[in-house]
Amino acid sequence: MELLVIVLNKTEYLTDILDGFVEVGIKGATVIDSAGMGHLIADHVPFFAKFADIEATEKNHSKTIFTVVNCCDERDNAIEIIEKTVGDINEPDTVFLFSLPVNIVKGLSVKRCGKC
Repeated sequence: MELLVIVLNKTEYLTDILDGFVEVGIKGATVIDSAGMGHLIADHVPFFAKFADIEATEKNHSKTIFTVVNCCDERDNAIEIIEKTVGDINEPDTVFLFSLPVNIVKGLSVKRCGKC
């Protein structure tokens, strides 16, 4: 099992991504509001604030999605959905994601695929 963490800067795609997750059997995710360090620093350092004002205020906020996937197939399906929805995630201000191994889970129905 893995924890997939997705920082979505293009928040307009949130619903499409979550809908895609449900379609491939990823049934649980937690979504929180988040903001990048650069935008937070800009609020306190006048020099950086000049540059932050150039961008729309919507760009100052992101959504962070946490989901536990059962195996590498589910992880890869989730990443494929994100890439199809958002486009090239290597472009700035789109998506940042990573996964971490999960060693123990309580309170969640778990199935293992056995492939990974």
